[in-house]
Amino acid sequence: MLSHVKPAAMALVALLGLTACQQQAPDAGAGAMFYRATCATCHEPGSRPQAPDLTGLAAMNGGRFPMARVTRIIDGRSEMRAHGSPMPVWGAILTGPEVRDLAAYLASIQQ
Repeated sequence: MLSHVKPAAMALVALLGLTACQQQAPDAGAGAMFYRATCATCHEPGSRPQAPDLTGLAAMNGGRFPMARVTRIIDGRSEMRAHGSPMPVWGAILTGPEVRDLAAYLASIQQ
């Protein structure tokens, strides 16, 4: 059936498929842990200084959670300034999957 495909090409396709299967879906539960460790200090109600409420991001974006924008802010690719100074960049501390998990958690708490 695939006799015309070279064995090296078939191996590459199999490897790519395996790699795709190994990527895990974002884990909002793990993201909640990262939120408490990195974001809650400023973003929880009553915090001083009070940073924006992260439960309204979708509402401010026409009802759609801005996943790509949020991810870029968390990992530092898009600068966010708070009270004249930059928001901490967590991408230097959190790995790619952790940034994705944190963004998934933020998506899960939208009101």
